[in-house]
Amino acid sequence: MDFIIINGKVVSKHEANLTEFLWDEPFILSQKVWFGFGGIPLFHENIDSIERQLNSFHLTLPALFKNKRELFRLTKRMLNKNKFYRSGFIDYRFFISGTKIDTLISSSAFAEFDFPFTAAGKLVQFSSFKKSTQSISGRFKIHNQILWEAASAQTQNAGLQGTIILNEKDCICEGVAANIFMVKKDVLITPSLDSGCYEDVLRLVILELAKSSGLKIIETPDISKEHIFSMNELFFASEEKGIEWVLGLETKRYVHEYSDEIHHKLNEFLKHKII
Repeated sequence: MDFIIINGKVVSKHEANLTEFLWDEPFILSQKVWFGFGGIPLFHENIDSIERQLNSFHLTLPALFKNKRELFRLTKRMLNKNKFYRSGFIDYRFFISGTKIDTLISSSAFAEFDFPFTAAGKLVQFSSFKKSTQSISGRFKIHNQILWEAASAQTQNAGLQGTIILNEKDCICEGVAANIFMVKKDVLITPSLDSGCYEDVLRLVILELAKSSGLKIIETPDISKEHIFSMNELFFASEEKGIEWVLGLETKRYVHEYSDEIHHKLNEFLKHKII
């Protein structure tokens, strides 16, 4: 990556000086957005998500982000200057000090064209950190970062690749920066939003694609730890991490069937959503 966007200007990263951003000890909101197939398929959904997160702190979008057409043009210009033509991530970052917001947009590239899919399978555990169902702000990434970092550290210490986060009622809630989906026979089960789960922009897309694959959909806040061991298939999904198939939880092993099909349908969906 040679070029970034600072406060609406495309600049060389080697000439950029971000020191001023850090003077007032800002907190940082970041959102990773996947690009591919010649566009940014979920661009509008992500900017709307960013706006809701800022609003939860009684802040408003910077002027550039209110002009989605110009923001899209600048972002595409940055990708082209970096010669990122296949797929990858755009990282929108907001350095927030009081009511002052500085913005940084950067990007990274993948060698593949398709949306990310972890086919090898992950070994996961339950996190000992619990999430509260009481606040609607728990749906937003910015309000979950400390919890996710702590849960990820536990996973790494155990030599595993993922973790399942429960809420204070000991019901299944989410993965790290990802929604969790379970399949039993021809039924896809996922925590409902009143479980306190994170609401990734990909969540509703996955549910619609699962329906088109012939799965019955159940959203419920009451998925116990015991229920998950009776499932046939388990996977995480988010725009930031892609679709991550789970191979095993403790001694339980899972198949991967519908996650493959949903991934295929997701790529077709994203291709046709290019703006």
